[in-house]
Amino acid sequence: MTRNPLLTVPALASLIALCVLAAAPAHAEFYSIDDPADARASLTDIHAVEANHGKENVLVKVRFAELMRSSAAGVSVFFDTDRGDRGPEYVLSSGLGDGTDYVLTEADGWRGSDDRVGCDYSARPKWGQEVFRAVISRRCFDRVPSVRVSVKMVDQADGSHPVLDWAPRRHRWSLPIASGLGA
Repeated sequence: MTRNPLLTVPALASLIALCVLAAAPAHAEFYSIDDPADARASLTDIHAVEANHGKENVLVKVRFAELMRSSAAGVSVFFDTDRGDRGPEYVLSSGLGDGTDYVLTEADGWRGSDDRVGCDYSARPKWGQEVFRAVISRRCFDRVPSVRVSVKMVDQADGSHPVLDWAPRRHRWSLPIASGLGA
């Protein structure tokens, strides 16, 4: 009896695809996404977002087309720690120009609030590297097993209207980022 090899190839391909999908993790400890040049009216157009959910910290890097010390732009990094609730639970807000400050608050919808979070965190723009870097202790988020991030840039450069840029998109989240080894 001769077997037709064409009949076994689709079955084998389906089996391999099923094994690969079953083995894929539901979470990753690192997330990275490129963002298109969609805020051309601002030099602080977001180019990419990277997030690493480590054992002790969550590290978020937002890469821009250009950062300048005289920038009038600001950035908000939103964190979703409870997928059962709509919207973010926390937001880290910062200016991108020299002399600006940063603060981590509980979120009020997709905005910050007056409820500061008392924990260890730091943030700063690195102008020569065109990146904004934030490090937030996992204790700020009660050491949840995973977080999702979303980033918004607002530039009031010309005063007539704000230029907005979101990554990954407006009111959209990264994939869940599980706690891993290092950040």
